[in-house]
Amino acid sequence: MSRYRIHTAIIFGLLFGSSSALWSAEAFRVGFPSLATGFAPSWVAADKGIWRKHGLDVELIFLRGGSRTVSALIAGSVDFIIGSDLGVTTAILQGAGLIRVGVTTNTLGYSLVTQPSIKTIRDLKGKIVGITPGRDAAYARVVKLLRDNGMDASKDVTFLSVGDGGPAARVAALSSGVIHATMFTPPSDMISEKAGMRILTKIDVANVGGGLNTSTAVLQKNRPQVVRFLRGYMEGIQYLKLHKDESLKIFSTYVRNPDLGIMAYLYEEISTRVEPGLRPQGEAVRAMLDLAAQDFPQAKRLTEKDNWDVSLIDEIQKSGFLDQLYR
Repeated sequence: MSRYRIHTAIIFGLLFGSSSALWSAEAFRVGFPSLATGFAPSWVAADKGIWRKHGLDVELIFLRGGSRTVSALIAGSVDFIIGSDLGVTTAILQGAGLIRVGVTTNTLGYSLVTQPSIKTIRDLKGKIVGITPGRDAAYARVVKLLRDNGMDASKDVTFLSVGDGGPAARVAALSSGVIHATMFTPPSDMISEKAGMRILTKIDVANVGGGLNTSTAVLQKNRPQVVRFLRGYMEGIQYLKLHKDESLKIFSTYVRNPDLGIMAYLYEEISTRVEPGLRPQGEAVRAMLDLAAQDFPQAKRLTEKDNWDVSLIDEIQKSGFLDQLYR
C-alpha cells in the first residue's frame, strides 16, 4: 500500500530540508491543500495501493491551505501538488518555475454558507467573512460574488483568516458566530448545514479543480515517474467510479467524518465531475485565469495553453492505457 500521512501542520523540516533526499528510490511526495472534492481520487489511489502497482511509493501530505501547498512545491519539499490552482497561477505569474500537467475536474461547485440570520448577499454588508490563509480560489469567488451583487469587497465586508487552511476551523467559527459567512466546497457545506447554518447560494462554474502540478525541474529530471503517477491517478479515478461503497469508506477516513450521507454527497460531486483522462478544457482554464486577473491583471495576457504540458496525458492516451481501464 502507498504510504500516506495526514499532517496537521507544516513541519519546518519538510519545507527546508535537503531536496537531495526526495528522489531516493521511487519515493514520490504529493501535497494537497484541503479535504475537498478534487482530492478524493488521490485518497482512493493511495488507500488501494494503486501507485505501488505503477512502481511508485507515494506519500500524500495534507498541507492545509493553498499558499502553503504552493510554497512547498516551489521549495522542492514535495515533488507534486494536487489543487491550489489559483495559487499556482499567481506563482507562475511571479516567475516560479511550475508547470501543469492535468486536471481532476473542469468544473467546481461552491456554496456560500452563512449564519441563519443572513438572508441575502447584501445582508453581508458590515459582516465578517471567513477565508483560508492566503488568497485562494474560494476567496476570489467570494470577491466576485460580492461584486456581482453591487458590493465592494474591500469596503463592505471584513475578511478574517481562520485556522490553518483546513475547513474544520471555518465550520466551527461559523457555528460559534466568530464569522458570518464563508465559501465552502463539498462536503463542508453540508456539514455546516447540518450544524444549523444556511447555504445562501450555490455556484457551479467552469474552473480547473484538483489541478495536477509539478515544477519544471522535476518534470525534466523525472518525466517517467510523473507519467507513472498520472497513470496511477487515472486508475484511482476508475476505481472510485466503479466502487462506490469502498470509496465512501476511504473518504470517511480522510475527512474524519463517519456520516455516510455526507460522504455520499462528496462521492456524487466527484464522480459526476471527474475527468478520467485528466485533460483540461479551455473554458475552465480561462475562468481560472480571469480569477487570477482580479489581483494580477497580467493573467489576461496568458492563453489557455500557457504553462501547460499535456504531452504526458497525450502519451498515456496514445498507449491505450485509458481505453484498457474502461473496457
